[in-house]
Amino acid sequence: MSKRLGIAASILAIAVSLAACTTGGTPATGSGSGSKEIYYSTKNSTEPVHVAMANGVVNAATLLGYEGKVTVAEADAAKQNDQLNNLVQNIQPAALVVNPYDSDSVADVLGRAKQANIPVAVIDNKANNAQVDVSVLFDSVKSGQIAGEKAVELLKEKNGSETGVVVNLYGEVVSQVFKERSQGFEEVIKRYPNIELVSVLGAPQADKATSALNNVIADLKSSGKKVDVVNTPTDTATLGVIESLKTNGMWHKVGQPDHVAVISHDGLGDILTQVKDGYIDAEVVIDVFGVGGIATEVLKAYPMDGKAVPTSGTFTPQGKYLNTSVTFTQGDSGPTIMLDPVLVTAADADNPLIWGNA
Repeated sequence: MSKRLGIAASILAIAVSLAACTTGGTPATGSGSGSKEIYYSTKNSTEPVHVAMANGVVNAATLLGYEGKVTVAEADAAKQNDQLNNLVQNIQPAALVVNPYDSDSVADVLGRAKQANIPVAVIDNKANNAQVDVSVLFDSVKSGQIAGEKAVELLKEKNGSETGVVVNLYGEVVSQVFKERSQGFEEVIKRYPNIELVSVLGAPQADKATSALNNVIADLKSSGKKVDVVNTPTDTATLGVIESLKTNGMWHKVGQPDHVAVISHDGLGDILTQVKDGYIDAEVVIDVFGVGGIATEVLKAYPMDGKAVPTSGTFTPQGKYLNTSVTFTQGDSGPTIMLDPVLVTAADADNPLIWGNA
């Protein structure tokens, strides 16, 4: 386990220790009558990105004078729904922040929370067929577009024009986030007829990425071609890309003649280190601390204070996040905030607001 993963595990241990969600006892008062607890329902405790999201909610709750608590579904939709039902029926916290494991099955319990007048924010994944106070989501299409624009820039720097071979290791087909990142990326690349785009399933597992890129490299070599840029939809796949490039003798620093440019997504600490060290060209970072923190702040500023969340205008959070101001829009589940991704290179990859640097 890396140092960063160890720290993340320690953080989650603290958060989960707060989440001894009981199944009985006297119901607490809801948001309108004195509860000082804000609960976050997370999908799992194994991935550092989800640890960081939980940390964002807990820190924001503390900033606002509340106690942040966490329940962990451990990648089990039924368990998450049971935990949420218990919170609504028995705990009745001041507010709920939910990252749905199953975007469809969570709708019923979110409806019960609404009936109980418990303010609810949904983050990261949409809640289908449900109306909540606010959804705070990542703009995954824009993430892909930013990566595509960076790929074009890198090709122009290397080859003198928008020409070369770009490999897109798009994500598993069941992931809407990966689909949208790939969609945005390929929309940009396809504007340039002299760029050869190779799309292959190679995520999210590192070994899948290694195998997929090895096959692409071999196929291109047999045609007298070589890879110029590799884009991945997530950092775990990028770890596999690194292994493939090393195995094929193609792992060189930025600026060296045989360097293969790599663009990654998310903000994992191990990948940020490779960006800082000059091996990976760019990382499209998502505002992991901000997604939960901003959702918590919006709940406090609006429904917890008896006001409806708007569907237009801007909001400036108190906490420190990559997104310093956000815009309200109308979404399928009600008021929605789409968080902008941030492209980082070696010059700014040490930003402490990036979750992987925490």
